[in-house]
Amino acid sequence: MKFLPLLISATLLCSVSAEPIDLWALHVTEHSGWRDYNKNFNGQDNEQCWAIAAANLIDWWQELRPDQLPPETPRGTEILRHFTHSFTNAGSDPDEAIYWWFNGVYKPGSPDCAALRPNCPGGFLKNLLPKDREIKGTLLISMRGEQVNAASATTALIEGAKKGAAFWVGVSYISPKGRPAMHSLNVWGIRYETSENAPPRLCGIRIADSDDHLHGMTYIPLKVDQNMLIFDCPQHPLYGKMPRIELDTITTLLPPGQQADK
Repeated sequence: MKFLPLLISATLLCSVSAEPIDLWALHVTEHSGWRDYNKNFNGQDNEQCWAIAAANLIDWWQELRPDQLPPETPRGTEILRHFTHSFTNAGSDPDEAIYWWFNGVYKPGSPDCAALRPNCPGGFLKNLLPKDREIKGTLLISMRGEQVNAASATTALIEGAKKGAAFWVGVSYISPKGRPAMHSLNVWGIRYETSENAPPRLCGIRIADSDDHLHGMTYIPLKVDQNMLIFDCPQHPLYGKMPRIELDTITTLLPPGQQADK
């Protein structure tokens, strides 16, 4: 997917009954702190949106504690280069990419997923997270499929953002050619509103996309449809061509020192 930025007055997308609230990942602002690596579309990374979404999150997370990283840990743009070199050019799961980076274990979901090439090590941060459960249950919290609806997705994004978390989200849609498709994006900030006698409402997310050939974030307004959060971009030059882009996976990567709710 190729996306172009669209400047929308986000305030108008929220109810006039409440002042919208903006939250950002730790040390992220509208102008700095986020990561937005892009594909080269050179035959080596065309299907690696999952790896790029993971690399963006890992780069952000490592920068929060640079003095504690082992010397051999790739940093900055080397993180993405390591992913591109280590995996074949096919789809996979950003969660599995992050697990591999931290603990050295890669478990593709199916034979069609990207394969790990020989002699390509992961597990760079085992010394920081010695137990697998600390990655899956404390630092990395993921929900997908039947777990994700408008209410649960809104809660996950707001509560994660309040902790300073960054995210990757999975979206599903029907391409302009009529084919089912999925894509991985990063979320660095959210906008929501509160009002009396009603649960918080998510107005939109600020995303970075590996396919747009741009370096920066795009504000994507959201709405509820069929009990799911979907993109509300009818005037967007690319999103607007797809009648329904649905959030169906949300993974929270918490900043160092934060703990998941029990």
